[in-house]
Amino acid sequence: MELHRFELEPEVREWLDSLSDSEYKRVDEVAGLLAEKGTGLGGPWSDHLEAQVWELRVRVARSAVRVTYWCRPDGTIVMLTVFRKSREHDQRQIDRAVRDQQKCERDHRRPAEQTYERQA
Repeated sequence: MELHRFELEPEVREWLDSLSDSEYKRVDEVAGLLAEKGTGLGGPWSDHLEAQVWELRVRVARSAVRVTYWCRPDGTIVMLTVFRKSREHDQRQIDRAVRDQQKCERDHRRPAEQTYERQA
């Protein structure tokens, strides 16, 4: 089975860097499931939000955190935004993720040239 590759927008990189080692490990475990299944991952770990945007659901420090992403035609998963879930349906955060996805699709024609490595 071939795993999906990931690309990270700066907001997601900064958030990952801010996590403790144990929090990062938890996010890495859930991201590993996403790498295996892609948009077929489904609940409780992932859900479709709107247009081409999905959310990855993670619990970090007793908070429900959402990492939005989309899957490019080549199968690469692009992590877009991060937010703490504060209500059942946060349309403002969904709209922000959709705008970022559209900008990403329009402006990023080539694969990322940097590799993310955890600074622990």
